[in-house]
Amino acid sequence: MLSILDRHAIGQLLRTKEIDAWGVAANTPRLPLAPDHPTAISMLMRVDPLVVRGLRHGPTEDYHEEYLRLNAALDDATGTLVDVLRVHGHAAERVVATGADGGNGCRRFPHKTAATSAGLGWIGKTALFVSPRFGPAVRLATVFTSLDLPVGEAIAEGRCGDCRACVEACPAGCGRDVQWRAGMARDDLFDAAGCRHQMTLFDSVDAQICGICIAACPYARPA
Repeated sequence: MLSILDRHAIGQLLRTKEIDAWGVAANTPRLPLAPDHPTAISMLMRVDPLVVRGLRHGPTEDYHEEYLRLNAALDDATGTLVDVLRVHGHAAERVVATGADGGNGCRRFPHKTAATSAGLGWIGKTALFVSPRFGPAVRLATVFTSLDLPVGEAIAEGRCGDCRACVEACPAGCGRDVQWRAGMARDDLFDAAGCRHQMTLFDSVDAQICGICIAACPYARPA
């Protein structure tokens, strides 16, 4: 058990859980749909680059299996972190990696909000979170806590510049080639309905997105 729980100790813990990057965001004022704790710990794990390479023409079974593996690993990491925070006397609550809503028609807190607020990346032109290290080839999870930690510098606008790789690669033309700004409505950035319709063409693989835009992003390509 950790004797002192600070940023360094949390980093050590998350490294044992193979978290590839993490950061801290302030949750005051409260982020939309966020639990009522003042600190948000955002973490990410990268998608295997070989799996990403296979997405150039659409979703694969390897992608689906990697998606499930990363979700399970992130849920294990957030569960462990919540347990440790509570043992040290801090309130803690996680938002699991899996799924887009909280059931019963309730929307779940979007991990992208914590990740951009923590300075881990920005939102790209097809509405995916983009890490400067791994591009959109990541999965995210979030833990909210009462523990006071130093926060990162929030990123409030896209850094894709003139790049249109994901927009041009999208077979449904869902990207609007617009630079993201914090607070922007998703519909101003991306045609979500068109993306959902496109996914009906890939009924052989159970996936939420086809992944073509992930493979197209220059940040997702390994050196």
